[in-house]
Amino acid sequence: MTGDERRSGPPWSVDLLADLHAGVLDQAEEAELRALVAGDAEALAVLGALDATQAELANLPTMRMPEDVAARIDAALAAEVAASRPAPIAPVVDIEAARRRRNRRLGWGSGLVAAAAVAVGVTMLVSTTGTPTSGFPQAVPTPGNATSSEPRTEPPNGPLLLQNEDYGAALPKVLGAKDAGALDSPQKITACLQANGVNPQVSPLGVRRVEVKGKQGVMFLLPTGKVMRTQVLVVEPTCAAGNPATIANSVIGG
Repeated sequence: MTGDERRSGPPWSVDLLADLHAGVLDQAEEAELRALVAGDAEALAVLGALDATQAELANLPTMRMPEDVAARIDAALAAEVAASRPAPIAPVVDIEAARRRRNRRLGWGSGLVAAAAVAVGVTMLVSTTGTPTSGFPQAVPTPGNATSSEPRTEPPNGPLLLQNEDYGAALPKVLGAKDAGALDSPQKITACLQANGVNPQVSPLGVRRVEVKGKQGVMFLLPTGKVMRTQVLVVEPTCAAGNPATIANSVIGG
């Protein structure tokens, strides 16, 4: 639509009058249009209605996001930040030193193989009771190292297993959870939180049973009222009024 078509009237289009009212027209076009609509009762009525609408909207109270929604958004953002932290940079290794260590390991390995061969031969000839034996000696795993190198996994419906105290990485799995274990009632949860100095009016963003280095606990995610900052409270299952049983209490994010 050309400028001439926009200014054709009366009657004037509501869109054109709205642009005039909003002050988005250039100065020359605005001055020309105001002069044209000054004697048009219908156009003046539209402009008056726009004035009334603007005044009504200006008198409305400021809208605020509900605190629980804002807290959940902040916790989700903090969890995403914690989960996206870069992995530690691998150390730089001198290649010549690495080759020397490799050669030493190869030398040790050859000696161990030879010693093992001799041991097998002796074992096949004479057993500890004097009876010839056959077969190869079997390595027996010791209870202390049977599973030490295996990563611990999370059993179905069990506590969240944490290998260390990096609680930030656990935020995504705790956010929105409702598994308080022994703290299985609102009264117990409120008493525990109060014992740890938490306002009883605060609603947890998530609660879940955890196991940290073999120690059982319950993790709470709590809003702080600050953007992208979430309080992480970890307590023992015995937490109650007068017994905070705190394992960890920190703020993550921001």
